[in-house]
Amino acid sequence: MKNGVANGEVAINPANLAFTEELFQGYLENPASVAEEWRSYFASLETNGYHTFEAPTWQARSIFHGNPGISEKKADSDQRRRAHIAELQDRVDQLLRAYRSRGHEAASIDPLGQSRPRPPELNPESYGFTEADLSEGFSYEFAENGQPVSLARIIDKLQNTYCRSIGVEYMHINNKSVRRWMQERMETTENRLSLSRDQQVRILTRLTDAVVFEEFIHKKFIGAKSFSLEGSESLIPLLDMAIEKAGSQGIKEVVLGMAHRGRLNVLANIMGKSPSQIFREFTDADPERYEGGGDVKYHLGYSNDWITAAGDKVHLSLCFNPSHLEFVNPVLMGRVRAKQDRLKDFNRQDILGVLIHGDAAFIGEGVVQEGLNLSRLEGYRTGGTLHIIVNNQIGFTTMSDEGRSTQYATDVAKMLQIPIFHVNGEDPEAVAQVINLAMDFRREFQMDLVIDMYGYRRLGHNESDEPAFTQPVLYKTIKSRKTVREGYLDHLLKHNDVSRDEADRIQASRSQLLDEELSRARSQDYSLPKPSEARFGRPILVARSRTRPNRKPGSILTNSNRSQPD
Repeated sequence: MKNGVANGEVAINPANLAFTEELFQGYLENPASVAEEWRSYFASLETNGYHTFEAPTWQARSIFHGNPGISEKKADSDQRRRAHIAELQDRVDQLLRAYRSRGHEAASIDPLGQSRPRPPELNPESYGFTEADLSEGFSYEFAENGQPVSLARIIDKLQNTYCRSIGVEYMHINNKSVRRWMQERMETTENRLSLSRDQQVRILTRLTDAVVFEEFIHKKFIGAKSFSLEGSESLIPLLDMAIEKAGSQGIKEVVLGMAHRGRLNVLANIMGKSPSQIFREFTDADPERYEGGGDVKYHLGYSNDWITAAGDKVHLSLCFNPSHLEFVNPVLMGRVRAKQDRLKDFNRQDILGVLIHGDAAFIGEGVVQEGLNLSRLEGYRTGGTLHIIVNNQIGFTTMSDEGRSTQYATDVAKMLQIPIFHVNGEDPEAVAQVINLAMDFRREFQMDLVIDMYGYRRLGHNESDEPAFTQPVLYKTIKSRKTVREGYLDHLLKHNDVSRDEADRIQASRSQLLDEELSRARSQDYSLPKPSEARFGRPILVARSRTRPNRKPGSILTNSNRSQPD
């Protein structure tokens, strides 16, 4: 025997075990360093299924353990990998929660593009993720077919859901089922509503109605106060979609309340009040109907019937405004509750209250908080009021950061643990998503909700003001902006959803109708429009006259035939 080799074959016994292991280590490093017989022997160990181990083991062998060694190392490696994946999954869950909680802070909700710092919690690097981790698959509760989703795709979905034109605050809500409902509705669609071409054209038409009406007033009644809606014209398609949705949900009546800004536009384009009546009010052509003139026209209510595209009839009633800002809130909520009780609508499903607020007034007027406080009490609840804030980002002449101590004008509404939607008013399709989701939420949970629609005020507080005197930098930016209609039209043209010729025809027809209404208002033999004639823009809007008893001495109402809320 030489070097453990006898007659050309390897011979192993306890006496040469140390020597054999030394040879084997050399074989592993360089097979050519050992004799051919040893190379053949060591190679046969792997061929015959034998295993080697790096160190001795005292683990008992059994039919359950099998032969330890490499399999044990593999198990240990798998365990370490599982622990690593679990750690990464925990980081993914933290990132997910951060988007749900603070994604609204990075959303592009301001049409003026004023920058806001992006929370560091939304950056994957804050959780130790690297470029290599983006392709790893992770568990995501809204994954298609329940399959793992790559980190890159999860981040993309969260960014689209929470950081585009819609910012949502809802993680302050304690009710898990409410949060879950919100997450599922938003994250599965990436917070975007799929619109047909007809729906897009309808939005464009309603924007055209709003823009043309405002421009017509300024050209024909120079210097007159109108409390213009310019810069926030998306309010008109928003209300249009809300009423259409209300009809599909079986709601029979919508009661609206609002202050001065945008009121004339809402009266003409939503309530169906004849523009000729509005034009005559500008000139005090019928002094016997209205006492004095002044801003009385901005207090007037109106009542009408709306026929939806699906043929459902929804009665509309705009409250007379008790003069100042948010004081109409308890008036509206009381009317809605009284109507529900009178109709025995104890489920609070058939009548909807809609309150349109200003941003500075919503946070600044105590009556807002008082109304919110009553909204969940059994004796006052109405099944949920839809609060729409026309956010001009300025209160008279005061910028937001000098007029409130909160991040948003809506922060007072968090007392109700309700969703708060912040949406860019220059993205009408995002507005469509928000109102659709909001109406479904109210139907599901019978709670108030808030839509904070960001826009701006193109003109001064009441058109006779020059806002550039007090806010020159802001109004330099505003002056250079297109109208919401033009911005949306550019979007539709880019995607070939509508032609320029079609859009021009819509605009021309609206302008022509207003010219006809103005000629009618100036005629010597003017009479109040008949119900079938008192409509503007949408032929599916059918007006209905309402009457009031003759006024008593001292009443502000001077005409017994004027349309008014019931």
